[in-house]
Amino acid sequence: MKKISESKSMTDKDENYAFPWGFHIGDLYKDNESLPLYTLSSDGGFCLLYDSVSEAKADRLLESLCLELLSTMPHESLKVDLFDFGRKKFYNLSPLQYVQLYRTAYDSKLMSALFEELEEMVISRHKELLCCNRPTISEHNQKSKLKQVYHLVLINLENFPTEELELRRIKNFVESAVQAGVYVIAFGNQDIEQSENQTTQTILEHFKKLRVTECEFAITKEIFEFVELLEDHTFKSLDLDKGALMQKALTNADIESLINPENIKLEENTKVN
Repeated sequence: MKKISESKSMTDKDENYAFPWGFHIGDLYKDNESLPLYTLSSDGGFCLLYDSVSEAKADRLLESLCLELLSTMPHESLKVDLFDFGRKKFYNLSPLQYVQLYRTAYDSKLMSALFEELEEMVISRHKELLCCNRPTISEHNQKSKLKQVYHLVLINLENFPTEELELRRIKNFVESAVQAGVYVIAFGNQDIEQSENQTTQTILEHFKKLRVTECEFAITKEIFEFVELLEDHTFKSLDLDKGALMQKALTNADIESLINPENIKLEENTKVN
């Protein structure tokens, strides 16, 4: 399909084009009351690390988080990119490929191409859009009529970065992505922390870590400032009605323009899931 531009004109001036201040990762419960628990997004993302029995729970959190953002942020303001050639994980995100809100890179060639595209976008935004008055794309989008699309990049650390990518490129990317409106959630089995791959370690060292072991999440001060609330509240990780959120995201999409024959071009090397 033809790509939708990475910038768009704002038609509804009441919509807030700032990126959400936090990632919703779950809720705190006490008696009959609940509080949403957010981890700050201003540091660019986090690593979600799990043991083998907790992988499905971690997957539900990730998919819920993505779908909640896609269904609540302004129309076409966010795209999700996935680097992963393992088994299919996110079934409720998959339909959003057809409205160009979700992309997957499922082999080394596609991963290299997608990373290069994101890398070039980050560099371009730093050179052309960011300045002392607009140090981040989030601030740019609140002041400019020409809005830039945010990206949430999901990285399976078992598959990416590939050995072909230079350490310098990964380091520059993770250090400059958030200012350019690109957020990263890297995920993988906790065993990945023992990896000797320097590019993998660069990502692990750069981002804060959310760990889940035996299906129990470890909420540290790094993840949530007010950890004292955990003393008398119960934490439940995000697990929303993903089908309903997916339908809402599809409903918000500009279906008519996407199915316009002039905007459709057959993709090469299309993978059938």
